[in-house]
Amino acid sequence: MRISGSLWLVPPAQQAEALATAAAAGLTGVHWDATDGEFATVGGFSSDAATALLERVSGLYSEAHLMVNEPLSHIDRWAEFCSTIAVPFEITDPWSSLRRIEERGARPALAVSLETPLERIPSGSFDVLVMAITPGQAGAPFDDRAVDRVSTLRARGCHEWVGVDGGVGPDQFRVLGLAGANWIVSGSSLFGADDVGAWLAQCQRSCPPPESESAP
Repeated sequence: MRISGSLWLVPPAQQAEALATAAAAGLTGVHWDATDGEFATVGGFSSDAATALLERVSGLYSEAHLMVNEPLSHIDRWAEFCSTIAVPFEITDPWSSLRRIEERGARPALAVSLETPLERIPSGSFDVLVMAITPGQAGAPFDDRAVDRVSTLRARGCHEWVGVDGGVGPDQFRVLGLAGANWIVSGSSLFGADDVGAWLAQCQRSCPPPESESAP
């Protein structure tokens, strides 16, 4: 299972320490949310803020979730240090953004909101990030509908990485693993854990990765 930590709800003054502590406990990836205040509520990180934190905590892979209506103007900067970039399916033209992400050498991913029928998502080689909360509503509870949506996407057999973002904690590990998720984004549950190392270990025990799975 690929686990990425989101610092959205961590107070800015505590972010570097929280990330360093999590990295020392075994976290290998950080998930950078960026919003425009239109597609999703204002919050998250700029690319400059993300790189400033990475200068203080090295050795982590990065992924970006661009919750913006026009991601094309943002992709190049994030692609300088992110191995995966997700854009919303619900914007006017997600496909141009996916092509640009791939051109810049990162993995393209579609983030799909809960209310979007999966029948609208074409099959393809891109990764999919299933939202289990409304985009931008960090700290909201996990919506169980996400589990069946993971199963449906995994059954297609064409998306290498199927992830879940929003409200994910220990109660969801096993059911998401059984549904076929191999990518979890967690924020308040992970960074709020008394023992981040134990949190990470519990996730991996509950939903062990396939032998062929590797981080992007």
